[in-house]
Amino acid sequence: MSSSRSPTPVSSVSAFSKLPPIITSEADRDFLHELSSYIDREMGKIHSDDEEQRYIVYKGVFNKVIEHVVAYKPLLTDIKKEYEDTIGAIRKGQREAVFLQEKLKAMASEPSTIRNYKKRADELEERISIVQKDNGRLEAELSQLKAACMEREKKEEKKEIPKPHLKKDRRQIPGLTLDESTDLKVLYRKLEKLERQMKELNICYKTRYVSKTHKQELKEGLDNKVAHRDHLLWQSQVYREKRMRLKIALEAAEAYNRVKPPHQTVGDAVMLAFAQFQSSRAKEPVSTEGGDGLNREVTPSNVTVTTTTFEEDDPNKEKEAEIMLEYIEKFNELFEDGKFEEAAIHAANSPKGILRTRATLVKFREVKGKFPGRTPLLSFCDALMSSVKEAGSRPNEALSLDCVLCALNENKLDLLYHWLAQDRLTLSLDVGHHMANHCSCTIPCKCGCQALAQSVFMRLQAHRDSVLCLLKQGRVHAGIQFSRNKGVLSTENLMAMLTACPSLQLVHALVEHVPIDQEAGPLLPLGVVLRTLVNKGQTDLIARCLQDLKQGTLQVGDETADSLLNAVFLDSQTSIDHWIAISGHLQNNDYEDTAVQLVATVTVVEALQKALEINAQKEHDYMQ
Repeated sequence: MSSSRSPTPVSSVSAFSKLPPIITSEADRDFLHELSSYIDREMGKIHSDDEEQRYIVYKGVFNKVIEHVVAYKPLLTDIKKEYEDTIGAIRKGQREAVFLQEKLKAMASEPSTIRNYKKRADELEERISIVQKDNGRLEAELSQLKAACMEREKKEEKKEIPKPHLKKDRRQIPGLTLDESTDLKVLYRKLEKLERQMKELNICYKTRYVSKTHKQELKEGLDNKVAHRDHLLWQSQVYREKRMRLKIALEAAEAYNRVKPPHQTVGDAVMLAFAQFQSSRAKEPVSTEGGDGLNREVTPSNVTVTTTTFEEDDPNKEKEAEIMLEYIEKFNELFEDGKFEEAAIHAANSPKGILRTRATLVKFREVKGKFPGRTPLLSFCDALMSSVKEAGSRPNEALSLDCVLCALNENKLDLLYHWLAQDRLTLSLDVGHHMANHCSCTIPCKCGCQALAQSVFMRLQAHRDSVLCLLKQGRVHAGIQFSRNKGVLSTENLMAMLTACPSLQLVHALVEHVPIDQEAGPLLPLGVVLRTLVNKGQTDLIARCLQDLKQGTLQVGDETADSLLNAVFLDSQTSIDHWIAISGHLQNNDYEDTAVQLVATVTVVEALQKALEINAQKEHDYMQ
């Protein structure tokens, strides 16, 4: 084609090199025949009106022709490209035509839409005017009715008010027997009790719910009163000191007047008395009786120290004792009246924690009976934990354990989650063990008790117990990794794990897992694992483990070799007698096929080991 581009004009036919004919051999005829058969077959599978499918069929045929005819491939490729561009332009035009048609319809319907909106607006305005008229009419009628009612009320007020007829209640008084209902003393006591309860309810209604600003105002008022009290105490100290000095000076002056020594004045006598008083007070300890002996400088900054001298005279101590006594009496009264919820809150918020004790908890525990909601004991435990922040300290270990046992007995795991999340409990190993023992699920745990116990043990750094909780949750690999990180991955601990939490997943992990130092071999030899399961009575697990090894589900050693053979061969801690004992245990429990496979594998391994020993001995003799 490059040679035909000469300056002299040539015909269009001579501008291209001659191409060979399409059909040149019998293979080309067979190809055309196959194409015709392919077209007939594919066209029979599709619907005759489906243009898209017909286009796909012929497009595939055209591609086959291009691939077959090598000489015409560039020409046919260009033809195909032009056809595809044309078809694409036609499809794009069709899509644009559909879009333009929809847009034209929307533009054509726009005037009618605007007209409908205007019509709707006129209708709504007409309705609004009707509603306004009706409202005016109803307001006029309402004012007339109010005026008529007021006139009727005025007329009724002028009439004589009839005396009310009290309806006699013949029902029996709740909580009293028939004899008590006729006893005046009992009725008077009951009346006093009801009046006291009514008064307390009114006080609670007025003071129980107040705004936060009121609380801040009370706190500021309390701070001011405390500061005023400290100032008064300081003034009291100063005045007592002055009184003592005046008393000493007066006694010294009176003594001077009685004797009147010739070489001494009144001032000298007073100063000498002051000096003797200071020296005697410096030698003696600070007296707490009378409050007259002071050996510190009287300033407002040390009032908190010097006030201990007058503790016996401080009226606040007596007042504080009275408040505590009233608080305890109030608690006993609520408890005796059966208001256990209120009594629990009252005890949990007691001043200085006088009722936040185990004795109070025992008192709630001794309440028996059926209750519509939660039990009194659980109410007290919940109130005790909810007030930890206000009390400033968590309950001790014994009280925390009692609260946990109460929540577990009533299956309130949500409360335990909340207490742990808010750090309300004083944790101990007993708390974690009780949480773990409360779980009755088969492995894996689904009730959440093991997760709770795991949280407790991790906070207490009890790594072995934490691993057991992970295993009971079905998190075997996480438990083994945790054991490795905490340095508790020993043979004794692994056997204890298997004894406490026997499961197929743990057996697989122990048998197939490779230790951290990458030495060949499992975490525990197969024989040790099987003997532990035999002692535990887990025959089904033994059989399933051996079957998985035999079937290749559980891989040990080289993947191309028999896993059971590798596991037995790598176990140097289990003797032939132990293998025979395991096989006998399987046979006694109706697993004869598995027992036979184990015996056969052990026999092969024993023969292989003897052959290796003989070969090693020969090599040793040859080297010598």
